[in-house]
Amino acid sequence: TDVTIPKGLSGHEIISDNLYNKGTAFTNAERIALRIDGLLPPVVNTIEEQEARIMENYRRKSTNIEKYIFLMSLLDHNLILFNRVLVNHLEEMMPIIYTPTVGEACLEYSHILRRPQGMFLAANEKGRYAELLRQWPESDVRVIVVTDGERILGLGDLGTSGMGIPVGKLCLYAAGAGIPFHQCLPVMIDVGTNNAEFINDPLYIGLRQERLRGDAYDELIDEFIMAVQEVFPNALIQFEDFGNQN
Repeated sequence: TDVTIPKGLSGHEIISDNLYNKGTAFTNAERIALRIDGLLPPVVNTIEEQEARIMENYRRKSTNIEKYIFLMSLLDHNLILFNRVLVNHLEEMMPIIYTPTVGEACLEYSHILRRPQGMFLAANEKGRYAELLRQWPESDVRVIVVTDGERILGLGDLGTSGMGIPVGKLCLYAAGAGIPFHQCLPVMIDVGTNNAEFINDPLYIGLRQERLRGDAYDELIDEFIMAVQEVFPNALIQFEDFGNQN
């Protein structure tokens, strides 16, 4: 469904924000009122026409990882259209958005990253978690899926590359349970990784250090929980794919 666009945003800001952007589905009246009529091609498409275009391109992809990247790009640009496509083709797309393809995506996460999604709270930012959570643009977060990337599916320690799991899970919650996307927040707590391959990968997006253990680790998790209670008091926290010892 549509969301209310805040006043004061420029036309470029509106079509650059995946929460507000409807692409070519903006009506002529909306285009004029929002000052985006010169930023879009002149033809107005229905949501059905947009969906047909997306599915045509989606089904042209020859591999599942290409389909995953395509859907994540749509998520980055147009949440309204992404949600429609996912809801209407959930059985077909669930193995792409989540298992098994999300496992492959996590293995390649640092190499296929286009636009960071969610929030990344690193161990070296201890003491600032509440401050960092306030940087999230939405204030009414209701569901947080958080991981530290230590036990991603059957793949083991993927460090920060495990962010694909919270993102994928929340996509399914939005499509399957109707939770509004703007009330969902994927979180990665980066405490390092013991995956030598990732640490030696020049494109790895996480901290290049061994995993924190013991009291230092517990203090970070405590801080995260307290920060969520302070900043997003109505949020449910789901802990996902943490190591069994934690």
